[in-house]
Amino acid sequence: MNENCRFENVDEIFAGRLRGNQLMLSGKGLSAEEAQLLWQAPRMQEISWLDLDDNNLGDQGVQELVECAFLENVQYLNLNQNSVSDEGLKALASAKHLGKLKRLHLKENLINGEGLIFLFNSETLVNLATFQVHEGWTCKKREGWRYKPQT
Repeated sequence: MNENCRFENVDEIFAGRLRGNQLMLSGKGLSAEEAQLLWQAPRMQEISWLDLDDNNLGDQGVQELVECAFLENVQYLNLNQNSVSDEGLKALASAKHLGKLKRLHLKENLINGEGLIFLFNSETLVNLATFQVHEGWTCKKREGWRYKPQT
């Protein structure tokens, strides 16, 4: 970690943000480098609800997230407002350790569409049933992917 890292250890990130199996890190401004503390923490195996809304992970942070074997129990993942592009979605689509993921939030990112095709066709995210891409744009898996606009 460099001097720009605001956290000395993962316990500082967890402090006051863990509720049972839910880790609430919305709006903490985590960078990809700071998030590495999480990806190295065996305690992440306890997490099934991971809220990373409004941080600064970018595609690099998502790539590091999908390589984390400790995220095997995550069922809900919120990556809204993280500067994730289609490249980050491609990484997510091949995530080996997110097989239990059911719900994914991706609103207000830099997504053009190509990465969505990778999510639709993912062979590793077998339990992914719902993901939100933009406000009012939710995809659900029922006998193939369907898009139903929310009103």
